[in-house]
Amino acid sequence: MVEKMTEEQKEFLNAEGKVVINACPGSGKTYTVAHKLLSYVDNWEDYHSGVAVLSFTNVASNEIYEKAQSIHGSLGKLGYPHFIGTVDSFIDEFIVLRYGHLHTVGKVRPRIALSDNWKIPYKYWRSECNKNGCVDNIEQFYYGVDKKLYKGNEQVICDRRKAKMLPCQQYKKMLSDRGIVFQNETALFAYQLLKKYPEVAAAIAERFPIIIIDEVQDTSISQMAVFDLLSESGMKSIFLVGDPDQSIYEWRNANPKCMLQKLEDPNWETIELTGNFRSSQNICNVTSLFSASLQGNGSNNAIGEWKDEKEKPVLLLTKKNSEDEIINYFLDKCSKMGIEILPKNVAVLTRGRIYSDTDIAGLWKSKEIELFAKAAYEWKCGSRKKAYQEASKASYSMIFNEDIDEYVMNQNIRKYTDDDTWKDYVIDILVDMPDDETEIGEWVKSFSTFFYSVCARYGYEISIDKKLKDIFKIKQSDKKTPNFKQIPLRKYFEKKTEGKYTRSSIHGVKGESYDAVLIYVKSRTGSTITPKLLMEGPLDQELMRLAYVAMTRPRRLLMLAMLDTKGIKTCERFSEKLWKYEVLEGGS
Repeated sequence: MVEKMTEEQKEFLNAEGKVVINACPGSGKTYTVAHKLLSYVDNWEDYHSGVAVLSFTNVASNEIYEKAQSIHGSLGKLGYPHFIGTVDSFIDEFIVLRYGHLHTVGKVRPRIALSDNWKIPYKYWRSECNKNGCVDNIEQFYYGVDKKLYKGNEQVICDRRKAKMLPCQQYKKMLSDRGIVFQNETALFAYQLLKKYPEVAAAIAERFPIIIIDEVQDTSISQMAVFDLLSESGMKSIFLVGDPDQSIYEWRNANPKCMLQKLEDPNWETIELTGNFRSSQNICNVTSLFSASLQGNGSNNAIGEWKDEKEKPVLLLTKKNSEDEIINYFLDKCSKMGIEILPKNVAVLTRGRIYSDTDIAGLWKSKEIELFAKAAYEWKCGSRKKAYQEASKASYSMIFNEDIDEYVMNQNIRKYTDDDTWKDYVIDILVDMPDDETEIGEWVKSFSTFFYSVCARYGYEISIDKKLKDIFKIKQSDKKTPNFKQIPLRKYFEKKTEGKYTRSSIHGVKGESYDAVLIYVKSRTGSTITPKLLMEGPLDQELMRLAYVAMTRPRRLLMLAMLDTKGIKTCERFSEKLWKYEVLEGGS
């Protein structure tokens, strides 16, 4: 915890207007955002407008609230007129669902859907497009503010038809005419609405005259366009807080250029948080070489408790060593440095899944069985609230044959049954479903019979369009992992374990700190973090940013383990002045 604010943090605390805060790893960002929030709410007198603090996950939003609570001591529940939540929930609740009827055909309230369960008959889209290599999931396509069609961050280029509208565009129009908006397009819908009705933008700016967006490097172009319109519609202040080097969610349309453009825009004030309270100076010196923002500008200043730690980052060059040999070498190093081996102190990080044998492409044959399986894992090992939400959503889809926003879902459930009975039904599913330690093949088989019996017990009828044998199904074979059906279900969802030490994917520890971190680079080739990527890969590439996030987690010891690679000692990023080279002999 930061006990004394730096001059840079105080500058942020006193700033107003359009401000972008470029915060380096370990800069006390959450602490400072919490202080900024408290500086407003402690003296807030308006009963009908408030402060909105937004991030990109519920975990991150809760962390800001909990930090504010710990600073204040008696903050209490921070409710109306203020709002702490995700960017998506803010756009959905205060723009799309509240004013969306103004922008739909027939002026009906829009329905926010996660996937396409309507299956409107449209022969060309269903057959020809899919046959020619295009995905069958229309929700994966979205329009940008430039009115072009995208999938991911790539524009859709198609020469199958010379018609004015592509088949996928025609199909999306059919859905739009029915008032259906996919979650990945709600920001665009909100942008178009605010653009068409500036009085709505003015009303929202009056309702929330102060907006603070944390982790702003994870915004999409459409989301930033929404907040640009709000900031131009009478808001008192908007604060964008983040680090473009830590943008690691491009797969869900995040675009670090949104923040970079603000850093270069003369209409926005820029505040730099350059003091690193977390890591040693030796770690800061190394990680600066993997930062696009710091390229040619030196490293951040270590100002925390371990700033003078003498241990250099370790580059552990391996041969054909086993995973256990590599991890044990790292743990032994921790012990020699006096670092106690505990989950809160020590972490082993990998790119992607922590269990490589669970990376089965096309495992789930329906969204419903995947949601129920996730619910089983969350109920036992994660969040019971999330487990309830996943099981409720999957059950709703099985009965009503649609996948829409929670508001409409709850309305339809109340027409079908009462709230208490539905809750009892979902909880019965969660309590009695097969255990998550069950082998996945057996789990799916058992769950199919079990789910039918629970529905029958409550008198709920499964939709005639939902055939259990087709819905509750996983793939039949996998050449890479032939015995995947014998793996416990839990392992398919476990991205982080806390046993003797923490073992996690890099995404799973974003925002966290440890005394010691081992980054285990398993592959020499492929579309992942490899020695070659680390040696010469572009610094503005997402995989490099992912490596940077991992490298900036430790306080005292950073160890990078990878296969010995030709030319590494002459590579500037791995200078022997900054790294301590160690070789793990032997190997199986």
